[in-house]
Amino acid sequence: MSIHPAMVTACRAAWAAETAAVRETREAMASRARAFKQTADGAAVRFLCFSFDGNDILVQVLEEIMTRGYINCKIWHSSASAFLIEDGRFAKLGTNEEIEEQNGSNELIDLKGMMVIPGFVDSHMHLAELGYYLSQMQLIGMKDSSELKNKIAVYRQQNPEARWIIGRGWDDTLMERPNKKMLDALCPDLPLAVTRVDGHVMAVNSKALQEAKIDENTETEGGTIDLASGILEENAIALIQKAMPAPNEKKIRQYIELGQKLANSYGITSVGSDDFLAVVRDYRPVLNVFEQMSYQEALTVRVNEQCEFADLNQYAQFLDEGYTMDVGNDFFRIGPLKIIADGTLGAETAALSEPYADQKENKGMMTISEDDLRIMTQLASNYNMGVIVHAIGDAAVDTVLKICKEFELPGNPLHSGLVHCQILRQDQIDEICRMHLSCYVQSLFEEDDGRILAARIGTKRSETCYPFTSLLHGTLTSNGSDAPVCMPQALHGISLAVNGVPGIKETMSAEEALSSYTEKGAEQIFMQDSIGQIKEGSYADFAVLDQDILSCSPDQIDHTKVMMTVMNGNTVYEK
Repeated sequence: MSIHPAMVTACRAAWAAETAAVRETREAMASRARAFKQTADGAAVRFLCFSFDGNDILVQVLEEIMTRGYINCKIWHSSASAFLIEDGRFAKLGTNEEIEEQNGSNELIDLKGMMVIPGFVDSHMHLAELGYYLSQMQLIGMKDSSELKNKIAVYRQQNPEARWIIGRGWDDTLMERPNKKMLDALCPDLPLAVTRVDGHVMAVNSKALQEAKIDENTETEGGTIDLASGILEENAIALIQKAMPAPNEKKIRQYIELGQKLANSYGITSVGSDDFLAVVRDYRPVLNVFEQMSYQEALTVRVNEQCEFADLNQYAQFLDEGYTMDVGNDFFRIGPLKIIADGTLGAETAALSEPYADQKENKGMMTISEDDLRIMTQLASNYNMGVIVHAIGDAAVDTVLKICKEFELPGNPLHSGLVHCQILRQDQIDEICRMHLSCYVQSLFEEDDGRILAARIGTKRSETCYPFTSLLHGTLTSNGSDAPVCMPQALHGISLAVNGVPGIKETMSAEEALSSYTEKGAEQIFMQDSIGQIKEGSYADFAVLDQDILSCSPDQIDHTKVMMTVMNGNTVYEK
């Protein structure tokens, strides 16, 4: 099949239309090209236009228009029992008979009474870092140093060329905190770095300190270094990360593929993901890979990138390159600026207004100054870009709210807000809702944090902590995992939200919890008209569950299985 001359002209005209004032991404140009679609004998010709080194490249892709019917199912928020998907979207919802008739001789899948819900939207995670974690030593649940010794031996056997030994997942509420002496004994010849489960504390051996050139003269802002114990907190961790071998783009792609494969197995089809600093301290390689994968339609989750940068200069460079919120396509899109304001409850680095109950001299720490937070927010505001801030402790939340008030827009149209929202006072909850700030919460955190909350901050302060239902009722609030802090088990998160955990007051109804993982997440990334619901015209992003989580006993939600995950009409996971 030949390329239509008008298509070539349109492609080149589209590129010629670019000016210094108005920059569109390569994929935006490709989207124009896709509008030129010819159909014959059930096939479509799709044209992708790229510009490379000043030359236009027109790529012709012949693909089948896919039509498939699904019958005998229970659809959330619908009386229909069947549906038809066509060209990646829900084409019709109806009765079994209607769908069978319209489907004709195309593939027909009998779901045998199972529940169909929109694909889960994990509204805050680290997709590339999840894959990176799966490629390193996995230390979650580790109980003692003997387990770490065994894991190091296995890792070295499986990775004989490794120049560093890297792991993540230890939890000092379950085992002795790793330290330099322990790690030197376990691995004296190679740099060894193991990070706490939350990613905010790292323990290293002497070799790692030497490789990173860290000594008594090394200084860091927004973090701490204890040379004697080999413990680094918060921003100091970057000093070690910079010394580690940087993965190339091929490796980064492998990490993303691993992460999205796991996410799909849990029914996830869209994510808000903070990736730019996850595996390398430069946004460009990660951005390149995501753009390439989106052009190739190789992403099996839609990614709204929560853009974190190493410093103000990096962010300014990013903006100078023409990137700002909403650049991209429905596979990969630039989202808000992401800033980290403090640490975590587990590491006792979350910034509190009063000391920790078990460490009377410790109030945690801010990882960014108020002035720098203001400057970053001002720059984002200049470019019409939302800002979301990791803020766990109430002192950090106070600072974030102060800055938000300075840049407040009626109704919060850019969905600026807070990530985590854990240690809050009632006055802060009220102010967050008054300002309509977006909240990105993690019901999954409650499982581990419920065990330590009262010990960390006392019973009285705990009463208004993890107020996720209050936030859900008062402002736009979506759920997620912060993977790899927690595995992206959306159904487990829903179960925890519904059934609650000791030490945490609030719970959600099953309907509210499901909405927080679907509709609210879609709205959070401005895709509520395209995902998060099962309706005609929306993208065919959905998950099939083996039981109805809204009518089953609450204690059975956690036993529910994802049987199938479909994204853009393509089956990306099947049990």
